[in-house]
Amino acid sequence: MVVPTASPQTLWTRGFFAVIGTQVAANYAASTFLLLPKYLATEFHASPNDIGHVNAIPGLVAVLIVPFVGGFLDRVGRRPLMAAGAALACAHSLAWIGIDRLSPAVYALQILAGLSWMFSFSGSSTLVTDHAPPEKLSQAIGVFGAANISMNAFAPAIAEPTAEHFGWRAAFALAAAAAALSLLLSRLVTEPARQHVAGAGDEADLAATLSVARRLLPYVFAMVTCGAAFGAVFTFYQPFVIAQGAKQVSTFFVGFMLAAVSTRLGLGSLADRVGRRRVALRAFAVYVLVVLAMTQLAPNRLLWLGLAFGAAHGFFYPALTGLALEVTATRERGRAMTIITGAFNLGNTSSVMTFGWVAHVYGYQQVFVLAALVTCLGVAVLYVDGLRRTSSAASTP
Repeated sequence: MVVPTASPQTLWTRGFFAVIGTQVAANYAASTFLLLPKYLATEFHASPNDIGHVNAIPGLVAVLIVPFVGGFLDRVGRRPLMAAGAALACAHSLAWIGIDRLSPAVYALQILAGLSWMFSFSGSSTLVTDHAPPEKLSQAIGVFGAANISMNAFAPAIAEPTAEHFGWRAAFALAAAAAALSLLLSRLVTEPARQHVAGAGDEADLAATLSVARRLLPYVFAMVTCGAAFGAVFTFYQPFVIAQGAKQVSTFFVGFMLAAVSTRLGLGSLADRVGRRRVALRAFAVYVLVVLAMTQLAPNRLLWLGLAFGAAHGFFYPALTGLALEVTATRERGRAMTIITGAFNLGNTSSVMTFGWVAHVYGYQQVFVLAALVTCLGVAVLYVDGLRRTSSAASTP
């Protein structure tokens, strides 16, 4: 449903809350599968390489469909894609109930996971920016991210003891119920009136997406390296501490959530007030240090390292996304948001596919060292881009 609305002066509108609620329910289902590395390691005795390959598939799918999702968002609308993502997430969660071994069906379900997450997240994240005043973009993205991240902790914290006491099928059934709730809530979502993009077809979508991506190239590269670090940490910390004797792994998610949500809600407007580039650069530098500190991970340090990683991510992701939207026209916002999301998934996918082999051959600590080095490249590119833009602005009469 598209309704005409005036540009709101406040972020806290009914439309904004409707999008947040719909996405929170969808992300409960998706976040349940953050425990998939543990499930594969303990139930199927999967190797680090197998875990990496299985976890890489959703991100790979998300990257491949970026041009088509972005084009759909700008030409057709956001809400239909959100509803489709919720429906696919429900089907995906229910299908896992019937999986009893590491088979081709696992990989097929991961394709479904990639489609459902990309549809749901791209539609909702773009719609959040549609409802936000221009001067509050980073805050809107931060609040939206905080709501999402809360499920990164809440869902595993519910699913892990549920699986322990009632079996994994019960945990997957709860995920399916949350996705079904998201589908129902999507009916409450409205879309502000906007300028629709002319043109249709795969070739038009691809050309338009590539045009936007070229303008965002430094931010795309930075987000790729962020995704690489995020994927390495979230995927391989679980088998790393399980190998050290840990029984519960969700404490890391709790720490991550507490810090990320606190920074985005308590200091969510910081990037809008003091400068998105400044905040993004400093937070990204901290990102490097925290990923490197993961080499010292132990069961009794899960909470503290989760807190540190959540703080870095909580500041960086909305600041960089807001920075990218500064150089994007409103009519191209669906493509821009999808490109940034796709870049994050590209880094995530590449890291878990490659680093699974590194973990298998050299150990988990080397994975975190390599991920920190990759993230350093993103910091460097973002810094150089800032110098170039400052120099260009100074030379303009």
